[in-house]
Amino acid sequence: MIQGELLSDIIEAVSNTFGNEFLDRLTLKLASTIGADYTFIAIFDKEKYESKTITLVAKGKIAENMAYSLKDTPCAEVFDNSVCYYPTDVQKVFPGDQLLIEMKIEGYIGSPLLNSKKEVMGLIVGLFETEIQNKDQILTLFQIFSGRIAAELERSEYESRLEQNNHELESLVDKRTSELKQTLDELKERQNQLIESEKMASLGLLSAGIAHEINNPLNFILGGYFGVREILEGSGLDSEKTKLYLDAIKEGVDRTSRIVKGLNQFTRSGDSFDERFDLNEILENCLAMLTHSLRDRIEVQKDLTSLPLLVQGNSGKIHQVLLNVLTNAIQAMEGEFGILGIQSFEEGPYAIMVITDSGAGIRDEHLNLIRNPFFTTKEPGKGVGLGLSIAYKIIKDHNGLIEIESEWRKGTKFLIKLPKPK
Repeated sequence: MIQGELLSDIIEAVSNTFGNEFLDRLTLKLASTIGADYTFIAIFDKEKYESKTITLVAKGKIAENMAYSLKDTPCAEVFDNSVCYYPTDVQKVFPGDQLLIEMKIEGYIGSPLLNSKKEVMGLIVGLFETEIQNKDQILTLFQIFSGRIAAELERSEYESRLEQNNHELESLVDKRTSELKQTLDELKERQNQLIESEKMASLGLLSAGIAHEINNPLNFILGGYFGVREILEGSGLDSEKTKLYLDAIKEGVDRTSRIVKGLNQFTRSGDSFDERFDLNEILENCLAMLTHSLRDRIEVQKDLTSLPLLVQGNSGKIHQVLLNVLTNAIQAMEGEFGILGIQSFEEGPYAIMVITDSGAGIRDEHLNLIRNPFFTTKEPGKGVGLGLSIAYKIIKDHNGLIEIESEWRKGTKFLIKLPKPK
């Protein structure tokens, strides 16, 4: 019989403990009480048909856990919900259990652990290098504490599942939150692009009307220019001074005509990608529109192909891209003298245009962000960061490519590649 003091001693040793600490303390105390050389608590893996210790005491000390096959072992009997007891010669009864031989085990006693559904979930085992003398006392102790052990194992399993479920739920919430944020960002981008498109459409109507109204007085001015020139040439009043005034009038008319032409090109509508147009001509139209921004502080250095640089696509959208890139380059040189370099050439199946500026450049940490919608380094009210994002999308829709090289405080280089007509 087990004395009450002995039970009280074991219970006191494991009181107020849970999980691995409880199992380790209990196994240590049981090993000491029953005098076993090895004592362990193990759980079964039915699919693998193996047993894995969750706490193992060897020679009075906690040892590293191990897993072993149930085949040809006494544990297979415990697996069938029966107590296993071999007081001596257990190696002879199970000659295929190499572990018993290596550990020099003479006696074996094991008792099943049942969960709340009365299913065998594991076992508690005592291994002895000598013959077992106190079977009844050991079995009584095993039976007394097997229910508490099983309950603790179930509690730990439920806790582990709860933690895993919480983790999966958190991951799912994070994923859905990320997807929702991405959807909201995309909606915001599309909304702003729609607003931008509506602005462009309104600007197109306005520009078309303005161009028509401007062209009429331009024709009057141009007619007057030719009339005055004809009168002066036949009157003998023609001089270097009058010629200078007439040339100024003609230059003003020509420049205004180019600006009007650029406005018409910039605001062209439609989604067709079947147009064939000269990239150099688009560039000249953009420069005409930006003359006021260049003034006398920015020198434009052009090296364009002598022949038309033909591209197939949507001329209005490409005009929008070049105007945006040129505007960014000019703004990067704001407040100081600068050089705007423009080069065009052919490279294999591509028409290439390179635009460089001697401006402030782009910081390294911003280079990978400038394609993102709404990213801008400009002050509030000077841009929402949609220009380059839209430019990238337009070039991508044309099966082209934009490459950027920049060095902080030294300038930026934009390379635009567009497929030539086939």
